Amino acid sequence: MSSTFLQMFAFLLAAALIRNLVLMTGVGFSVMLRVVRRPRQMVPFGIMLLVFTLATTLIAHPLNRLFAFASVANYFRPLMIVAIVAALYIAAVWLLRRLAPRLYAQYGKLIPLAAFNNLVVLVALLVNAQFQTTLLVTVGLSIGANIGFLLLCWLTSEGMERLDNPDMPAAFRGLPATLLYLGILAMAIMGFSSGVIKTNWF
Repeated sequence: MSSTFLQMFAFLLAAALIRNLVLMTGVGFSVMLRVVRRPRQMVPFGIMLLVFTLATTLIAHPLNRLFAFASVANYFRPLMIVAIVAALYIAAVWLLRRLAPRLYAQYGKLIPLAAFNNLVVLVALLVNAQFQTTLLVTVGLSIGANIGFLLLCWLTSEGMERLDNPDMPAAFRGLPATLLYLGILAMAIMGFSSGVIKTNWF
């Protein structure tokens, strides 16, 4: 049991700090840039993204074992994950409309962005297809990926404020400067991850 908890913590740490899925794969990148423009929405969006990621992976984990060794598993698995996400989205909208209409009116526009974020599908595919891990490791990777997403949102928001410099050439202002900043940040994180925790991700 202790080794399982250590493995869970290792995956959580790797996904949160060392191998940021957004910087490594680009999934959720466009949504991240949209969220950071409104800093007050970062935490609510991060909570929604965590709920959808955890729920999707926890539901898909036992279902994946039913056909893990079938010849059509690689074709059926993405469809299963998308169907789970769609069902969770419908359930979330229905529950919020019925139980918390004010909350839905305030954050309802963020629900589809969180539910159908590529990060949700990627994490579910990683834990069910590539790693085929235990339930605790699934939880650790899901939480770590979302912590990494929130951390990157915060770093991007802080960086965009400092990049708003009138001395910067006009051609580099806005999105070009943000992409350069994120590229340097990605290289720094990948350099830091070299040899720290070896996980066979990509």
